[in-house]
Amino acid sequence: MAYPHSTYTTARALTYSYIHILPQFPNTQYILFLHGFPSTSHDWRHQISFFVAKGYGILAPDLLGFGETSKPSELQMYKGEGMARDIVEIMDLEGVRVVVGVAHDWGSFLLSRLANYHPERFSAYVFIDHGYSAPGRSLTTAVIQHINSSVQAKLGFSIFGYFLFFNEEDAPKLLNEHSESLESLFFANDSEINKKYKGTPGGLRTWLAEGKIVDLPAYLTSEDHKHYQHAFSFEKGGYGPAINWYRANLRNINEEDEKKIPTSAHTLTHPTLLIASTSYIITVTANFPEQMRPLVPDLKVENVNGGHWLQLEKVDEVNKILEEFMEEKQLV
Repeated sequence: MAYPHSTYTTARALTYSYIHILPQFPNTQYILFLHGFPSTSHDWRHQISFFVAKGYGILAPDLLGFGETSKPSELQMYKGEGMARDIVEIMDLEGVRVVVGVAHDWGSFLLSRLANYHPERFSAYVFIDHGYSAPGRSLTTAVIQHINSSVQAKLGFSIFGYFLFFNEEDAPKLLNEHSESLESLFFANDSEINKKYKGTPGGLRTWLAEGKIVDLPAYLTSEDHKHYQHAFSFEKGGYGPAINWYRANLRNINEEDEKKIPTSAHTLTHPTLLIASTSYIITVTANFPEQMRPLVPDLKVENVNGGHWLQLEKVDEVNKILEEFMEEKQLV
């Protein structure tokens, strides 16, 4: 079911579109859902309907540069500190004091900064197929190049070539001209296609230039496809604003802000759940549990057999894990 969206213009003069559903009972926990790329709050449709039926309150924004929310072109608007403040303003407006934060993909970066800057607004954190990003560990161009060469040397393939493409000047134009190609690649479950065209430097440019398309997975309906095509249509601003999330990290624009975060705030002080996929990137190259444990003392890890889009592909399993975590930690 489609839920109505509210809008709010923040102190930074940015208008956010978001789903807000009141809890059915007093003192019932709110869940804040933060999506990734190339997505909108629509990514959480299965979780929202499940938890609304259980009586939970919901906040699910289209993040900056996505969906019906403002799409500024200035890179500085995509700093973690500013975007975290935007979300807290929405919480304040709606009278939501504390939430369980649930994030996927780039939403995990934003949840990480919310945890650093505003830990008092959370009772728990959930990261899906991406871990907690500690301050000072931006995925800069140099870091991405280092990861690519290390993985290439060890395993014979690269994983983040597409990051580098998003930093190129003509990337927005090519993405907008080949929107269906991009969508089909980003939802592709074939690890060999992903290695060749997402991972290999230059691979995504080739994929788009040749207009390659693979079938969308069964968990995406024709309505979902229409949603994504509309959300990233030329009329809606295309992909340029959304890839600013990548560019902001590649160009390290958060460095000065993150230096000011006290070391004590790097550690997550609330219960934290990591739902990890069995995708080749996670299992072979990014050991998120190992990376997170030194800074996340109360960490629970659940592995789900599936690809990057677990909340769409493994709906029942993910919802059950989320519900059990909330009940176990008494987040009700």
